[in-house]
Amino acid sequence: MIRFLACFLLFFSLLLPPQLPAATSKLITLNVPDSVLSQALDKSLPISIDTSSDILSGAITIVKISNLQINDQGISCHIALLGNDMFLNTTIGGQTIKLKVGSLQLDLRCNAILRFDAVKQVLYVKPLISDLQASSSAAQGDINALLMTFLNNREFPVKLQQLEPLIAETSGKMINIKMNIVGIRTHQGIVQFEIMPLIQTTNTVANKK
Repeated sequence: MIRFLACFLLFFSLLLPPQLPAATSKLITLNVPDSVLSQALDKSLPISIDTSSDILSGAITIVKISNLQINDQGISCHIALLGNDMFLNTTIGGQTIKLKVGSLQLDLRCNAILRFDAVKQVLYVKPLISDLQASSSAAQGDINALLMTFLNNREFPVKLQQLEPLIAETSGKMINIKMNIVGIRTHQGIVQFEIMPLIQTTNTVANKK
């Protein structure tokens, strides 16, 4: 599908003037179904989670994502996580206590809300956790409650890589199509990417003289 879009844009660009301002470019909509997103996430595993927090320290990794579903409100799925060298900070009697948890396995049901910052090209994922089950090698204190505080309703940033521009040379012209993601939305069964192309052409024959 992406290859087809690229070919279509290259063909269309032959009808354009040497430079096309971004304001007059047409918005491209790319719909990614839940099955494709699920396969892409499987190939990305394991995924490390940023644990920079006053509540928790250690290394948490997503090892499995299953039962992924997409709707207008966001994404829901079942997640299995693995934690190593985990410490939880809790307050007892006005004093902060660092609780050693050790290794940790988590199974949870997650509904996630997405927010995209087009300027920073960062996708923020805010999970709403339910049905959390935790087991550790040193189960002490209310681990589930502390983990819920850390994971629940907190935005985790995902930096998106800049899309590679499409470049081709034909009929003495160099065609450069920059693809900028300007929006990410969810609908029933799909994640929708809104892409703004900036198409520029240069005369390669003139440049070689």
